[in-house]
Amino acid sequence: MTPAVLVDWAAGNKAQLDRWLHQAGGVLFRGFGLKTAEDFRDVAEAIRPELKAYVGGDSPRSRVADGVYTSTEFPPHLEIGLHNELSYSTWWPERLFFFCRVPAATGGETHIADGRRVLAELNQTVRQRFADKGVLYIQNLRDSKGPPGPGKSWQETFETDDPQAVEAHARKGGMKLEWTESGLRTSIRRLGVIEHPETGEMAWFNQADLWHASMGGAEIWDTKAGDQYPHHHSCYGDGSEIPIADLDAVRAAYRASEIVYPWKTGDVLVLDNRLAMHGRKPFEGKRSILVTMA
Repeated sequence: MTPAVLVDWAAGNKAQLDRWLHQAGGVLFRGFGLKTAEDFRDVAEAIRPELKAYVGGDSPRSRVADGVYTSTEFPPHLEIGLHNELSYSTWWPERLFFFCRVPAATGGETHIADGRRVLAELNQTVRQRFADKGVLYIQNLRDSKGPPGPGKSWQETFETDDPQAVEAHARKGGMKLEWTESGLRTSIRRLGVIEHPETGEMAWFNQADLWHASMGGAEIWDTKAGDQYPHHHSCYGDGSEIPIADLDAVRAAYRASEIVYPWKTGDVLVLDNRLAMHGRKPFEGKRSILVTMA
């Protein structure tokens, strides 16, 4: 089969694809011969025509085509934990699309988990705290014109050099900003659990553990930005600190819920970002996974 076959099917069967996504959280298309970023974009646009730029996104990526980016460019020996894309931001995509251009020699799976199952795996106390309080995400972004530091600059994060454009973006999305000597400090309160707008089901929806300054991801990546603040931190939405025991319980629920399978060249994975979480396993060898969102 050819990419055109998948494009035609996707354009004519959107309702069926939505039903599958609402049931399973993700759908894998295999064996359609996709080879290029343009092939991938054509498939994604057949499903959701208005692809979105990665504005406000924290992960290091490179744009390879209009609306198409590399997946997160972290060193291959580290695992990227499960998360809902841009759940910390002023907006988040409904649909995520992944394309395997080159699978890793070993490892490198994009593991996924159903947020409904994660919620069910959590004990009632932890689940209720996140549902009631939500999550406060705090970030310190350096200025690209200043000294090098951890993470992306505010210019890279918001894909603009215009502070007024950043402020307008923040106002529209409910984000608080504070310009600092080293760059920009942001904070935003987001839900920890969401109700899916089409299915009415409740699902886990956050990445508090990845942002917390004492947990694995932040501990590895977020060396101190100046002397006062880590690059990332997360609290409960009321500003209270999240106990590490709560985050350990979250990660245990992730491990109990995750699905792992190997990529094959040309695969396309479509996720309902509100129901399905994703991450990346460590790998060896070359690996090229592209992503777009809508």
